[in-house]
Amino acid sequence: MIHKFAFSRFTSRAAMALALAGGAMFATTAQAQDYSRSFREAYAPVAEATSGENADWAAARDQFDGVLAAIENDDDRNAAGNMALMIGNNLNDPTWQRRGLELMLESGKVEPERIGQFQFFVGNLAYNAKDYEAARTALQAALAAGYTENDPQGLIIETYLQEDNVPAAVSYIEELQPQFAAEGRTIPVSWIERTLGAAYSNDMYDESIALSKALVKADPSKDGWLKSLQVVGAIRQLDPQVELDLLRLMRETDALSNRAEYIRYIEALDPRIMSNEVLPVMTEAVDAGLIDTGDNYYVEVKSIADARASADRSNTDATFSEGQSGDALDAMGSANVMWSIGDYARAETLYQAAADKGGDVNEAMTRKGMAQVMQGKYDEAVATLGQVTGARKPVADMWVLYAEQKAG
Repeated sequence: MIHKFAFSRFTSRAAMALALAGGAMFATTAQAQDYSRSFREAYAPVAEATSGENADWAAARDQFDGVLAAIENDDDRNAAGNMALMIGNNLNDPTWQRRGLELMLESGKVEPERIGQFQFFVGNLAYNAKDYEAARTALQAALAAGYTENDPQGLIIETYLQEDNVPAAVSYIEELQPQFAAEGRTIPVSWIERTLGAAYSNDMYDESIALSKALVKADPSKDGWLKSLQVVGAIRQLDPQVELDLLRLMRETDALSNRAEYIRYIEALDPRIMSNEVLPVMTEAVDAGLIDTGDNYYVEVKSIADARASADRSNTDATFSEGQSGDALDAMGSANVMWSIGDYARAETLYQAAADKGGDVNEAMTRKGMAQVMQGKYDEAVATLGQVTGARKPVADMWVLYAEQKAG
């Protein structure tokens, strides 16, 4: 269900850019800058070793400590960094590439328009070296400098995951959401799925729920809803009546995908109580090829539902009156029947009555909000569902996202 997010493209792009940098973007010898005398003296034999057709980059590497020891000012440091980068490029040594880039950045001599790119390269090299904290520092600096190529945020997320710090990865994704929204973008689905896979695998309930919400925001398609709702349903065992409202949302988003889900849906409805919802759900399962009309289960359930359905449809006024005049259980039972026949307006009224009469407020507010969604009363639904707490809250929150999606 959850796909691994690969970062191989970062390494290849950075390596290519570094190779180009070693040729055209940087000088390889100390030029007419304000170099100290001691630095010039230490640098000269290294420059000599790297000049001409028979350049000896290994010799330059072996003499480089003297160059470092001779640094007295920022021009020295920049030239030393340039040489270290060239050594790294020519010896294909990422440690020296990173060393060179860091020295150049420390010198303050890098052109402002290239600082972000340099910091990204440092971050990429630090990541490959498993120096994840340093990678984050450099990648954040790259972003601060306005660098956005190669998805530095995605690599920052991966640094947290490589440290098994899933909560930090989730927090970072949540931090990015308003920023991306303000720019008219959504968080890439692959970033969320990669993090969601880690959270789910580690039984991290709160993180999995938060990422399920983020995934739906990033991918409000059938596929996004399917993955998100399956996680909400699987990360912690839900009470059958709580799961029923999750399954109802799965049906609304066309995310029901297997026989077991349909069976649990039907069982939670109970064909003796909500027969008018059972029948269309069974029909959908049959049409999807997940339940066979010759199954004993199908025959038995359909027989019960058929016997009850017409009576429920013909006695709606009496059922509504009973719900209004009775106690909380009567109100909730009548509301459920109203929901099952699609009379969402009267179901809404009765769910509120159930809450007012001392019934389970969280159940009543969840289903009242759902009934409002079904009527297209999206703003009211969001407000109602926002009152839900406890075990029902994750399901209510997913209905909120659906209402917001429908409202556009």
